[in-house]
Amino acid sequence: MRLAFTLLLTLVLSACGTQLKVAEVDATGRLVSDKGTVTEASVLQSRTGSLARFNGAVYVSGGGEYGVNQMKATRLFKDVYGYEDLQRLVVSRGLQEQVPSISEPIGLSRLAKAYRPYLWVHFKRVTKDNKPYLQLVASDPENLDELFVAEVHLDFVWAGVNDQNARYPLFNAFIAWVRRNP
Repeated sequence: MRLAFTLLLTLVLSACGTQLKVAEVDATGRLVSDKGTVTEASVLQSRTGSLARFNGAVYVSGGGEYGVNQMKATRLFKDVYGYEDLQRLVVSRGLQEQVPSISEPIGLSRLAKAYRPYLWVHFKRVTKDNKPYLQLVASDPENLDELFVAEVHLDFVWAGVNDQNARYPLFNAFIAWVRRNP
């Protein structure tokens, strides 16, 4: 019995994908994994238009350190900011009066107007028909328009949630969108 349990546990763990591993973009322009097939995200919204107005700047929220580091690894943006980076920027530029908080969309909108335009990429969990989904949303913080939205179903029971079926598909859809809208 103990041997059967050990074999089952080994099989389950070996089938697991990676968790929060920053991947490089391959020659095809996609994140690839050495631990299984990367699934596809569903793109819910994909506006067409040049992203040049953001001057190569992006703020990543809701994805923690992984989200910021993965965005840097895509090499799509010259300036990639996380929450602490924006806090330091607000203080170093003396923008505290104009931008008292960057913890909510209104503060991010104020920062885009007071400092410079940037793209805001954030992750959020939503529930549809009692099923959890993870979304990657790219917004213009000046007017809070959602320019791009992709999502994946979070299958905690059968497939598990890992880079291959959650985060990499979202980033791959985002990379494709950015490349279509230079």
